[in-house]
Amino acid sequence: MRIRALTSAVAIAVVAAACGGATTTPSQPTSAPTTAPTTTSTTAPTTTTATEAVTFTGADGVTSTITDTSRIVSLSGDFTEIIYELGLGSDVVAVDVTTTFPAHATDLPVIGFAQSLAAEPVLGFSPTLVLANTLTAPSDAIEQIRAAGVPVVVIDSGASLDQVSPKITAIAQILGVPDAGAALAGRVQGEIDAAVALGATASEQPRVAYLYTRGPQVLLLFGLGIATNAMITGATAIDAGAETGVMGAAPLTPEALVAAAPDVIVLPESGVAALGGLDEVAALPGVGDTPAGRSGSFLVYDEAYFFNLGPRVGQALMQFVLDLHPELASG
Repeated sequence: MRIRALTSAVAIAVVAAACGGATTTPSQPTSAPTTAPTTTSTTAPTTTTATEAVTFTGADGVTSTITDTSRIVSLSGDFTEIIYELGLGSDVVAVDVTTTFPAHATDLPVIGFAQSLAAEPVLGFSPTLVLANTLTAPSDAIEQIRAAGVPVVVIDSGASLDQVSPKITAIAQILGVPDAGAALAGRVQGEIDAAVALGATASEQPRVAYLYTRGPQVLLLFGLGIATNAMITGATAIDAGAETGVMGAAPLTPEALVAAAPDVIVLPESGVAALGGLDEVAALPGVGDTPAGRSGSFLVYDEAYFFNLGPRVGQALMQFVLDLHPELASG
């Protein structure tokens, strides 16, 4: 049985939306610090706050003027990772539940879940800047924060590999550190390109299904429109869920899984633990009737590491390429 186990994480935004999960507003993080491989930033700026006003038009068409970045609330885990890699982590005062990395960020207060946003917890941290993505909702909460005089910049987090570098560049521009952003974006893009290039040398394209689970009550098959699709295709594999017509996250049925006929099934580590281990995964209806189930081909990753599409995405993609195509490891 091929298993690549990494670290545990909490639910990500797109998954919680698909599951209809409720939002809480804990004052402390709901997850333990992760231990996934870290990246070493070579782009840290010499200052941690913008010294000049920055004007930026977000993905929602709203233009914001940012004059102070000393108290940032980050409403997306990938944004938090980018901020820390830019050397500005000390300016983040609160995050939403999708932040599970780096370890220092998991010590920050959690305002809840950005897709069920409440303005009051955010404003309670006296932010000078709020970074949201296009999934942040409801819009009324965003407007309430803006009405209090706090810039809320909405950034398209994207679900493709070619959107990672622009996202990094945009956040760096907003934070007033464009040179650091260009350096980080260049490094990350180089890591992505290297992983894609290695994957392209593989002689076969395995069929891969991403099965998301939080336990027996939450079983989803991922497809188009989710970052897992970008990871699977970027690793020179066929997204079995997407190929069978799954858009976003669809409830998993034995029939759907058998129709997808994956050679490999990828799962989040926390979900596997919630099910009781890989033996329980193998016993799920339909799994044993797939090539992956018959061969025991399961790959298990920390979900934030695998498809956050943040600064670590190139490293995660390279690991995934090597796990899917172990013959490439020997060069």
